Amino acid sequence: MMQAPAGPGLDYSALAPLISPHEQINLLLLDALQKLADAGEVDAACRIAGKACVILRRTAPKEERRFNALLHRLVRKL
Repeated sequence: MMQAPAGPGLDYSALAPLISPHEQINLLLLDALQKLADAGEVDAACRIAGKACVILRRTAPKEERRFNALLHRLVRKL
């Protein structure tokens, strides 16, 4: 059983055996975009999340949905 990491953010290295490096990078970017929004840069985070949606839409629809969900959560903060 995996334990929750201590401190802020996620310890993505603990997920390495479970998910691909591509998915780990996406999780890292999602986390970074949330932190960017939390730091007051909601517009910038939304723009980057939107670009990620466009990039992932055709080749990785599951990952695109994660960025789309983040985008919808962040838009409420604008």
